[in-house]
Amino acid sequence: MTEETRRSSDEGAAEDKGRQVWRELVAPALPTPVYALAPAPGRLWAGGLGGIACYRPAADAPSEKAGNWEAGPVLLPPAPVTVLWAYGNLLLAGGNGGLAYSLTGGAGWQRAEIEDGSVGVTALAPSPGFASDNTLLAGTLANGVLRSSDGGRTWRNVSFGLQSQEITDLLWLDRLTVLAATDEGVYRSRDGGRGWRRVLESSEGVVEALTRFPSGGVLAVLESGALLQANAEGEGWQPLPAVDGLEGVQPLSLFTSEAGTLLLGTQRGLLRSTDGGSHWQTVDGRPVHICRQGQGRLYAGSDGGVLVSEDDGQHWRELPPPPLHDLLRLQPQGERLWLLGTHTAPLQARLRLDGTSEGTEWRRLEGLTLPLTGWAALDEEALLLAGPEGLLRLWPASGEHQLLLAEPLEGNTLITWAGAGRARHIWVASGDGRRLWHSADDGASWRQLTPPFGVALLAALQATPEHLVAATYDPRQYHVCLWYSADDGSNWIRGLEADTNWPLVASCAEPLALGVGNILLLATPDGNWRRSAVGHGGGGIRRVVSCQWADRRLLFVLAGGGIFRSDDLGQSWQAQHEGLPLVRIADIACTSTRLWALLSGGVICQRSL
Repeated sequence: MTEETRRSSDEGAAEDKGRQVWRELVAPALPTPVYALAPAPGRLWAGGLGGIACYRPAADAPSEKAGNWEAGPVLLPPAPVTVLWAYGNLLLAGGNGGLAYSLTGGAGWQRAEIEDGSVGVTALAPSPGFASDNTLLAGTLANGVLRSSDGGRTWRNVSFGLQSQEITDLLWLDRLTVLAATDEGVYRSRDGGRGWRRVLESSEGVVEALTRFPSGGVLAVLESGALLQANAEGEGWQPLPAVDGLEGVQPLSLFTSEAGTLLLGTQRGLLRSTDGGSHWQTVDGRPVHICRQGQGRLYAGSDGGVLVSEDDGQHWRELPPPPLHDLLRLQPQGERLWLLGTHTAPLQARLRLDGTSEGTEWRRLEGLTLPLTGWAALDEEALLLAGPEGLLRLWPASGEHQLLLAEPLEGNTLITWAGAGRARHIWVASGDGRRLWHSADDGASWRQLTPPFGVALLAALQATPEHLVAATYDPRQYHVCLWYSADDGSNWIRGLEADTNWPLVASCAEPLALGVGNILLLATPDGNWRRSAVGHGGGGIRRVVSCQWADRRLLFVLAGGGIFRSDDLGQSWQAQHEGLPLVRIADIACTSTRLWALLSGGVICQRSL
């Protein structure tokens, strides 16, 4: 081998090795609401829009970790975490997408099995004897009360006797007696949550929260701000007399500290009472969603992060912003890189031509009406954004915008398109599968269609030049069904069906591909589907992206077990996640030169193809 050949070979090897190195680009920390807190020895778990994060207080951690937030794993399905509970190595998290549990202190997660399928969880309450009976109760938004007797792995419905299925709070009084706050009163169970009887009928609206005095009595706060008290058995409810300082509050939470101090979280701030609720003083002006106590400290989840008090709630200081924003989708667009979410304004960064991240400037896209329920990049210049005002076309470079569809788009919204210019076709659908709009002239005019999907949720909508493909998911039957339309969505043909407990269906336009569980379905020229198993270790396919690289079409899949690449349209796969923390990978994207990975906590990693 000549010296020139050897040098060329060494340089090529170094270049190949360099391709395997991920470069990090860290997005700025953003204030974000914290809805759930779970103190544990040596740490504090927090839950919010983007999942969970862990804080190690300075007094309980090695110096190199003191006072730092650590982004937690990505919880699926992605949804705000509104309830958390920690016990030893067991950690439970719940929200709109149901419940998940970790037996390893938050390192690995599994979805809990729920008799009712996917439910929205509003409250979580362990039995006073959890150490021996492994029993927990969960309140839901529309399915009453759930009960688990195996530490949160499986749940069954125990709503016998409940006239209301909307549970706002749960409070155990002893090993067998439980109170449930609802939208029309308070119910009591004498058998550990198996059966219920109403003990308070509220004429003033929702009972927002319950708490217990050290003396044994019970206090409830209503939606109106009124306070009601009962005896230690949850009976004899009466208005709390001579209450001062609660005029016009909007209650969010109620908590009693170990010293007997009451803390009322409201939309106008955190209120404190030391006389049983007769008089209240505002101790912090930020809206507070939750209060918890641990290791001598009080913690409060506010609209902007976490507050901590070391003097029983008289004074509060703010911890650094937790990495809990919900910007968990990655979208390259020309020279821009977008971080997109539902309740947080999008962030954009301008990419350097040399691929480095030094000096990257981030800018928030202000002036949008949140929440954003859907988005799509039309080309290198324009974005489509769905929200309460309808469908908006935005040109970020100039700041210009155009309202294309003046229909409130709430919940999950799916957007897909095909073609270019004024002949571009755009479809917009509601996540419940009941509403579908089509434009054949790049959004200038629209017609509303009647989809045949019934009560199943719309999990995917993907346009190609020839067809429109949809996937529906029934969360009660754990069933996916594919649908096809050859006339722009006017008529549909029911196609392939499959059973899977994975609630997401990822899609890609070129080549046409759908992820059902851990199986990638790739459309073949004869109209059939070729199956390709991707990933391992549980979970399913979350994202499918493709790009043209040299003379080949590359496929990348984010699935259980990491990121995988195929250079032969799904016939073989190679892992691409070396050096990345698998449980934190939230999304992937690719361009003609780079592969991108978004980690929880706002860390973006890139490497050359």
